[in-house]
Amino acid sequence: MFMLRLYKRVFTISRWMRVHFSKMGHLCLMLWLIAGVFGVDTKATSTYQLFVFLGVVFIFSFLLSLINRFKCSIKRQLPRYATVGETFSYKVIIKNESKKNYHGLAYLEQLTEVYPSYAELMTFYKQQHKPWYKKIISFRLWRRYLAYLQGGYINEQPVEFLSSQQVTQITINCTPLRRGKLNFSGAYLVKPDLLGLFRRLFFAQQKQSCLVLPKRYQIPPLNLSGRRQFQSGGVSLANSVGDSSEFMSLREYRHGDALNQIHWKSFARHGKLIVKEYQDEYFVRRALLLDTYAGDLDNDLFEAAISVAASLAISERQNEALLDLMFVGQESYRFTTGRGVDHMPHLQEILSAVQQSDQHSFKRLEQSVNEHIHLCSSLFCVLLHWDTQRQSFFQSMIKQGIPLAIFLIHDGSLIKSDLINAPEHLYLINTQHIAEDLAAL
Repeated sequence: MFMLRLYKRVFTISRWMRVHFSKMGHLCLMLWLIAGVFGVDTKATSTYQLFVFLGVVFIFSFLLSLINRFKCSIKRQLPRYATVGETFSYKVIIKNESKKNYHGLAYLEQLTEVYPSYAELMTFYKQQHKPWYKKIISFRLWRRYLAYLQGGYINEQPVEFLSSQQVTQITINCTPLRRGKLNFSGAYLVKPDLLGLFRRLFFAQQKQSCLVLPKRYQIPPLNLSGRRQFQSGGVSLANSVGDSSEFMSLREYRHGDALNQIHWKSFARHGKLIVKEYQDEYFVRRALLLDTYAGDLDNDLFEAAISVAASLAISERQNEALLDLMFVGQESYRFTTGRGVDHMPHLQEILSAVQQSDQHSFKRLEQSVNEHIHLCSSLFCVLLHWDTQRQSFFQSMIKQGIPLAIFLIHDGSLIKSDLINAPEHLYLINTQHIAEDLAAL
């Protein structure tokens, strides 16, 4: 689209001027443009002389910047995880690989840039069904979404002095704007020329990434009256197809025993087949359902649903129970954690990558839940809609005697008393004050 190409060109020029000119350079550039406007008539005013003088100064400043021969390397010490909206700090080690001393440098971090398409912009701002005069993507919206895709904005950090072959360390602060990977492509070391107007950029390539997790909130313990369920094969079968690792004893091989149960060390010692015997267990197992269909709702509601799901997962880590995270993306997914099966950080990593799905996703989520409901003691459900399809599904769960708690995300437009077929444990979570609503459960 022509407008997006124009936005990209304007942004590229604007960024080039912002990083290549110092503050004094921007001031001189403004004076130069003003002098050029008022100095058109050389007979009526002498302002043109200032225009010519500043033009010569800029040329010399640019040529002097080309003389700089600076070489360096960088090494970041990034944390493994960060959280949306929470500022984190990391160290950057800079090594001067040249034989000169440098003053007044600056460190400029470079995040990977991805330019969005028109369809992506329309989807992000939910403008498909708006009037034609509201479908125009302004430069401000385009720039905001570009910053969102980058994942954050990092201010320029001064480096006052760097001697020959010196290694120095600086601290950088960054506030992530979204979930997912925060990709660093490299960094610029900025050195001003002798006149202090134009700056030369030296690029140090160092690709790294940091995983940004959803924002989490404190949730008080939720006591759902769910009983322990029989888990055939023990804990290991809770997360995979195969036999249990809850070892009980050894016995002789019987016809029909699985080959992966054979204890080969005993076979080598006694010369006959010996198999491992396992113990089945009863324990509590909860399912955390995440509805990923947002439809025409604002993206902030979907992000709030992710945060609520992440908070529920964290709140369950102290319980001696299994937790199944179930959602639909390109297919139906089920991930299990708890009782040594998996670690909670892995579940948070998964939630950091969850994306919106189509309008048929809840039907597939229903099918997945029905296949595994006999293993579940209770359900936690994070929803964005309360339509007849979802009402019917949860009514059927209640009829089966499955305890459930529903967290319905909204923008302040819903009242619980107005909801049809609302179960006892249905909680409205307003995106404007998520922490307060969750703390009041």
